Amino acid sequence: MHIGVGINKVGNTVISGHNYRNGLFFSNLKKLTNGDKIYITDTSGNKITYTVYNVFEAEATDSSFYNRDTGGLREVTLSTCTDNGALRTIVLAKEVKE
Repeated sequence: MHIGVGINKVGNTVISGHNYRNGLFFSNLKKLTNGDKIYITDTSGNKITYTVYNVFEAEATDSSFYNRDTGGLREVTLSTCTDNGALRTIVLAKEVKE
C-alpha cells in the first residue's frame, strides 16, 4: 500500500508492507541504517536512489511523520510492523542528488 504524492514524485510517499519472517516484503526493514541506499523504479522505468536518514519505531496509530516538507526533494517513508506487532518500524529516506 502507498499513500502520498506517488512513487518517485517530489514530496513524500509512504509505502507500507508486511513483515514476513521469511525474508520477503519488509521483513528486513529493521536492518536498514542511516546512510543505506534504497533504489525505487517506477512504472515508467525511472530509477531513483534514496539515502536513509532516520530509522525509528512508532505507535501503530502515529502518522505524524507522513506529511512533511521535503524541501522540493523526493522522499520515501517505509513502514512495517515490528516482530511482535506492537509498534511500527519506520524508515525515512531522501533522494540522492547527483
